[in-house]
Amino acid sequence: MNARHIFLALALFACQPALAQQVEIRSGEHPDYSRLVFETDAPQAWTLGRGPDGYLLRFDNRALRLDLGGVFDRIPRRRLTDAALVAPGLVSLRIGQNAHVEAFELRPGLLVLDFRTGPAPEDSPFETALQSAADTPAEEEVPPAPAEPVRPDAPSAVDIAAQSPSPSPEPPPVRLPIDLGLKSGLNPSAGMKPPAAMVEKMLEPEIPPAETDPRVAAMRSELMKQIGRATAQGLLEPAIDLPTQPDPGPAETVSNAQDALPEPGQRAEDSGQAETQIAEDHTPSDWRNMRVETSMDRGLDTLSDDSTLAADGTRCLSDDNFDVIGWGGDRTPGDLLAEKRSALLDMRDATDPSGVIGLARAYIAMGFGAEARAVLAATATETPVVPLLREMAAIVDTGQANHPELFDSQISCPTRAALWAALARPKLGDLSDFNRTALLQSFSELPIHLRRHLGPRLAERFLAAGDQATALQIRNAVARTGAKGQTTDLTIVEAQIELARGSDTRADRKIDEVLASGGSGTADALALRIETGLSRGQPPSEDSLALAESLAFERRGTASGTRLLTLAIRGHGARGDFETAFAMLAHHGLEGQTELSSELLSELTRSGSDEEFVREIYMGALTLPDLSADTEARLAVADRLTAMGFQDRAATVLQPLAPQGTPRERLVRARLALAQGNAGEAKQYIAGIDTPEANSLRALIAQRQGDLKSAADYLGAVGDAEAQSAMAWRARDWSGVESLGDPNQRAFVKTRRNREPADLTMDPSLAVARDALGTSEIMRERLRALLDRPGTQP
Repeated sequence: MNARHIFLALALFACQPALAQQVEIRSGEHPDYSRLVFETDAPQAWTLGRGPDGYLLRFDNRALRLDLGGVFDRIPRRRLTDAALVAPGLVSLRIGQNAHVEAFELRPGLLVLDFRTGPAPEDSPFETALQSAADTPAEEEVPPAPAEPVRPDAPSAVDIAAQSPSPSPEPPPVRLPIDLGLKSGLNPSAGMKPPAAMVEKMLEPEIPPAETDPRVAAMRSELMKQIGRATAQGLLEPAIDLPTQPDPGPAETVSNAQDALPEPGQRAEDSGQAETQIAEDHTPSDWRNMRVETSMDRGLDTLSDDSTLAADGTRCLSDDNFDVIGWGGDRTPGDLLAEKRSALLDMRDATDPSGVIGLARAYIAMGFGAEARAVLAATATETPVVPLLREMAAIVDTGQANHPELFDSQISCPTRAALWAALARPKLGDLSDFNRTALLQSFSELPIHLRRHLGPRLAERFLAAGDQATALQIRNAVARTGAKGQTTDLTIVEAQIELARGSDTRADRKIDEVLASGGSGTADALALRIETGLSRGQPPSEDSLALAESLAFERRGTASGTRLLTLAIRGHGARGDFETAFAMLAHHGLEGQTELSSELLSELTRSGSDEEFVREIYMGALTLPDLSADTEARLAVADRLTAMGFQDRAATVLQPLAPQGTPRERLVRARLALAQGNAGEAKQYIAGIDTPEANSLRALIAQRQGDLKSAADYLGAVGDAEAQSAMAWRARDWSGVESLGDPNQRAFVKTRRNREPADLTMDPSLAVARDALGTSEIMRERLRALLDRPGTQP
């Protein structure tokens, strides 16, 4: 090696950048702030200031490696909503509304950022604007990237778009094949503007607006670079088969556009302009000049015709992907399996992917979902159609897909995909765009055994969604198969349809028919019987509950077993046997089911005896550590405890509830506060509630505070005239008693008012004395009548 080579090696070594230092980034959530920590081995110079969407954090050492991928693993996107690296050493921190950041160094090399709620302090040094990465010279940010390879046959380069200053230098622009149809390099569709017009003098050149967010320029640059790379590699091709649009003159274009627009509210056929320039134009409505197709689209043979679009614009899966009859659904299993298994291997004894797919489809057509999935897993075949086959096999085997999102929006398609989209999820969602015709037609095409197998489940889902018409049509499609189609599952569906129609007697007969058969449908029929009775307010019999418990034990660990066990617990509660119901709840570990526990507590509070209620509150249900009860159940329990005089226990029951401010909650808390002697607090709870229940409570509060006149007025607002009269009597409101009291009270008030006191300045005459004596006798009789009347106290 000569001296020249040594000199070049040293020069290259000196030009190598220093090893990038990894920054450890941690995050944590606290009650008052969200914290972000940047830790390095050595102290780093940094600057924090305002940016376009929040704050910008810049490190002077731009060789730092900042990985922000795990920032939001431990903190919510509330105070800090986004964190992104927009340039080497420059971090963009987007914050939520009414938030600010405070920064400090805990020690050298440990930078702490606290994101707090509220406005920033006036003397905060971090509220000044920080120069973004877009404002710095590009050559200082990142070294120039190597040029992308360009195909030899690519046309000459032109500017793809008018670029604003970006944080990294742009590679030389590449003319894409989609630009081949441009008539001029100044075509506006290429993102370039024509020269400025000449109006008597040269106008000032346009200055592009400053970039508001450095991430926009970075994203645009990256996007154009990736498009150029894909074009150079042949991954993007021009859609030359799309029809071109004629280029009319300016005047013709304006006139045609104006003529093509009908008056508001006028139909096109009524305007007499059905054939216009726009109507005759065959260019796609979205003006695309390229077609995007993935390997999944090619493997699934997704149609590109506009007629196979779902309601939300999603492309529908092809009918060929669900051709169960074509896969051999109508053939004998022996011949079909022999043919498909023989095609598993090619002439070199290697697995043939097409043979694997054919065998999996045959298994699905015969209803063997587990076998289809086993074949796909054993052969490790991975083609674009395999994920769809796995989900179809899961539907056939378990009644629902493992990944139902594959069928999203397909239920509105006019293809066979609508049927499998309805089968993919256990519950149907929005049916406003549901394509009933396509689903029923596809279901009727299924082989008899698949209709018998999938029909009852599908009908139940439509019944649960409130679509009785579709459920009945599915039932009819199964019943048309004859005696083979009349299974116990179908009979249960027929019972559910009769229940939805309101024909309880017919439904009960069909349920009894399944129960009497003693077949595999007994469990579902019994569950339907108990569930229907509970909805009618009819407690199940002891024999039904015993049978439900035994069947639940046989089917433990399954959805059917859990359903029967839940219904048995609900049945014991409906029969008033709360001790057994709560004991079963705790024994089987179901106390965490909020809906079930809340139903039992509400039923206990409503109909349980005082002995049963107190036992479960102090020794049973509410002592379970994992008991989960909703707000309504806890409010009901606390209200009854307050009425029984157990205020402390009622307060304990309400303690886990966060105040929600509902009228029901405020009334319960007001009664508890009044029972605890806090009349003023109780009055505040029901402020603004204008209901009879609230007015009755206000009457009690006023009575407790000694304001009997107001208490009588509140009772009058409720409409309880008897209680109002009694309260007016206690308040000595004689005018109120005279208008509302009973005859004895009104007579007493009248006698009291008419009696005139004797003049004590002169000796009373015999007539005056006799009159006073007679009046006193009448007063005694009125008082005796009042005292002898039962229930004189309110």
